[in-house]
Amino acid sequence: AIILRRLLARHKGPWPAQAIVRIWREMFGAALIIEGGQTMAVCDGESAETRLALAREHFGPLTPVRRHHNPAQTLADLTREGGAQLAVLPPMGEGDDATGGWWPMLAANSHVRLYVIAKIPFWTRRAEGLPTGEAYVVATVPPDASDNDRGLILLSFNADVSRTRLMEQVAAAGFAPAALWVKRLPGDSRLLALVEVEGLVSDVDPRLAAIAGVDAPPQVAGGYAVPISETNRGE
Repeated sequence: AIILRRLLARHKGPWPAQAIVRIWREMFGAALIIEGGQTMAVCDGESAETRLALAREHFGPLTPVRRHHNPAQTLADLTREGGAQLAVLPPMGEGDDATGGWWPMLAANSHVRLYVIAKIPFWTRRAEGLPTGEAYVVATVPPDASDNDRGLILLSFNADVSRTRLMEQVAAAGFAPAALWVKRLPGDSRLLALVEVEGLVSDVDPRLAAIAGVDAPPQVAGGYAVPISETNRGE
């Protein structure tokens, strides 16, 4: 993301900025193929074809794809031997798993830890014929930092704590919260929250321990480079 932002910041002249993004993505995808390649697991369901098109746009049309019926199967592909390296899932939400409520699976007690590493499309200005919508990419390695990122933190808390209060507690710990999703887990009186904050967060960030009102240690769930638009392409 850093290299692409720098390329776009230097760009002048009539050549479309979107073409630079596309060429860079194709080169990056081809380099990965030379190094041994990678496989994408893509979640079907609502907007499945758009999600597949976004994945191919971002990672290259030659990247092998495995399609799965639901988020659980898609994420499981990352954790099995010989599995995919990337999972492409619907936008975050608070509905059922297939409509964005899959993110609590990032907190599952698995032998393999999962992280959000990207939000796509990275170039948000959509020309005619390009897929619209958005998706998140998950992997078993944490994201690389760029110069403009969002981090994700999982928090478990009692149901009597309001959303407003939770965001205040996150801010009081020194974070700049930007978004919040909350779900009640089946058979559990507690709530699980996913908080989006400015900047990536590491497991050893001392601010995590300063978040008050939670009943379990906060868990870092990855993050992503903020997608580029026509107005912020040099930031």
